[in-house]
Order: sequence, then structure tokens, then C-alpha cells
Amino acid sequence: MSRKYRKQDPKSSRFVSRDEDCLQMQFNRAALMQMMQGGLHSFALELGRIVAVGMLEDEVTQLCGAPHGRNPERQQVRYGYDPGWITMGSQKVPIERPRVRSVKGRGEVRLRNYSSLQQSNQMAENVLRRMVRGVSCRDYAQVIDTAQKAFGVKRSSVSRAFKHSQTVRVRQFCQRRWDNVRFVVIYIDGKAYASQQMIAVLGITADGRKYILGLRQGSSENAEVCKDLLSDLTARGVAPDKMTLFVLDGAKALAAAVERIWGEYAIVQRCQLHKQRNIESYLAKEYWGELRARLNRAWQETDYERALGQLEQTAQWLEGINPDAAHSLREGMAETLTVVRLGVPRLLRQTLSSTNAIESAFSIAERVNGRVTRWRRGDMRWRWCAAGLQLAESKFHRVLGYKQIPQLIAALDRIAEEMGLDRKTEVA
Repeated sequence: MSRKYRKQDPKSSRFVSRDEDCLQMQFNRAALMQMMQGGLHSFALELGRIVAVGMLEDEVTQLCGAPHGRNPERQQVRYGYDPGWITMGSQKVPIERPRVRSVKGRGEVRLRNYSSLQQSNQMAENVLRRMVRGVSCRDYAQVIDTAQKAFGVKRSSVSRAFKHSQTVRVRQFCQRRWDNVRFVVIYIDGKAYASQQMIAVLGITADGRKYILGLRQGSSENAEVCKDLLSDLTARGVAPDKMTLFVLDGAKALAAAVERIWGEYAIVQRCQLHKQRNIESYLAKEYWGELRARLNRAWQETDYERALGQLEQTAQWLEGINPDAAHSLREGMAETLTVVRLGVPRLLRQTLSSTNAIESAFSIAERVNGRVTRWRRGDMRWRWCAAGLQLAESKFHRVLGYKQIPQLIAALDRIAEEMGLDRKTEVA
């Protein structure tokens, strides 16, 4: 039977007893009730602090033996207490740190448990998790788990913790490789961030899963920024030599960048919602209902030639109202019917006929960034936008109609074969 010992803490009437590898702690009823008065979180953290102190005392006893015990062969001795801290519940909590010295005067002995209890990796992750869900640095101290005499929750500390953690995660997020992953559909869209434009790329795999592929910051959706973004995708394994459907909002810079990097392997689907809004901007509201009915009839057709004829009739109708509206419809009109020309089934067509898939990701990012009132220089916009898009990706589901994607792949292969391209698309 190993030797037992018992230690009483006069401040709270707590006891620590040890039997081999078991660590037991006892509390008198009054001390326990006092701890519970502060609420469940405070109680849990205070209990954790007490357990941590018990672990340190237990390690000291293993090194030095029982207090006031005589052991001429011991190599370490107790050396009092110093103020210290441990990390718990995403914050620093002060404790009285026991000290141990070598008998032979070789200096202080570092406690193994104390080093483990100070590990702060989880602190940065917890700070990040709360902040990307809309908690500002100013309000963080109000929602963080409270513990008695806790410190380290000032706005500047939270900002530094967030920046450090997010910088690492953004680097990993934006440098992911996509070797041997088949992206059948790629969306490209931009969002304004305080006079800057954040351009993002979203890809859909052959099994219908969505991923954020890349992000770039620029003054606008210019062709050079978009080209650099797509070039970076190819460098990270996204294949530009497989027939791919691109869903764009109609920006010429995006189309030019796609043409330059993907060339003949790109087929463009213009966002139907963007086209509708562009035409409506030229018309009085009294015409909007008729316009939408005409456009929907054409876009829901299953025959490409018939759908194209209906859009031309709508353009002729617009000529009598506003020639500029008719010109807006005719510009890229055929590209709004790409999913019809490819014979995409109706359910999957709902997903591919607009840029809603990537715009919904941006809407989540906007909620994350909604509390930012002052955009500083450097990579702050990029970092916050990436944080929001990461959160959006974690909520992604497979696209509507994903079971019909093989039909889309077959249509893309057929076009590649008709164009005489050397390599056919393949499913990874």
C-alpha cells in the first residue's frame, strides 16, 4: 500500500488526498455553496482552477515527498509559492504557483503540469470562434466565460489573438491544393469592402460539394486581378484543361480572365438574375411584372432554339419601350441560356442559372464583418472576408440537384468532343 497524505487548505476547507495515481479533492458544504453562487460557468471554472492547483501540489509531492516528511535521499525540496497563471475557458486565470528547487543547488525545477496548463493554443481558437460569430472586440469582455480574478480580455488582447489565429488559418485556407479534384462548375463574383473589391471563387465538385477556392483583393473587378486569381488556382491543382462551366455575373473583366486562363475549355453561363436587374434598371416599375413573366417563360424552356426565339421577341417588345433596355437584353443573351443548351435538368438548373451560390457565401461573410466600423490598411479586409467565407464553407451543403451533375458532365464531354479537344473531362 502506497503512502497516503492529506493536506488542508484553511481558506476554503478543501482537502487533497492521493493514493497512487488517483487524485481526490474534497470540499466542505459551505465552500461549495459559495462557489455555486457565481453561476454555472463561474462554478465550472473555479472548480477547474482548484483541480489544477491540486494537480500541481500532487506533482510537488511526487518530487519532494509529503510536507514536513524526512527523506535523506530526495533530490528536490519545496521552495514556497509565486504568483502564476494557467489558461482555462479561453482566458488566463491567476493561481499561486508552487516552486521546487534542486537539493544540490542546480536551480529551480520546472513543473511539467504547470507548463501543460499554460498552453494557450485553445485561447486563440476560442477568441476566433466567438469573434467570427459577431462578437466585437469591445463587447468580448461581456460574453467571455467569467472566472474570479480573470484577466487578459482587453480589446487589444482580443484583437491580437484574433489576428494571430486568423492569419495562420487564412494562410492555410488560401493555400489548399486541389490536385485530382474535378470541379465541374466554377462561380466567380466580387463584393465591395470599404472602397476595395474582394473577388472570390467557388467550385462545385462532381459529387455536388461546394468549396471556396480562392480570394483576391483589388480596387475593382479588373481583368488583371481576376487573371492572377485564376492563375493561382491552376498553380494549386485546379485543372484548366477540362471542360468547365463558369457562372458569372456579366462583368467583362471576369469573362476576359476566364477566356485567358481556360480558353476553349470554358463555357459561360450568365447569371439570369443579374441580367433581369440590369434590364429593369432601364424600365419603369409598371413594366417589371411583364418583363419577368416573359424572361421566366424563356429561361424555363427545355428547347434552346425556342427559348432563344422567345428572348428575341422580348427584346422586340422592349424596343417600343426603351431601346437601351432591348440592347441590355441582347448583350450576352445567348449566354443566359447556356444551361438550356446543355440540357441541364430543371432541378440542377436552379442552382446553375444564377450566382446565388457564391452570393449566399458573401452574405454570411457580411454578417461576420458587420461589426467592423473602421477598416485599416493592409490585409484587414482580406483577413476578415476570408474568415467569413471560411465560416460560410463550414455551413455548405451539397447543391440542389447534385444527383443530376453526371448529366452535366456528359454534356460538357460531348461539347469537348465536338470541338475536337484532345482531352475529355473526367470525374475525379
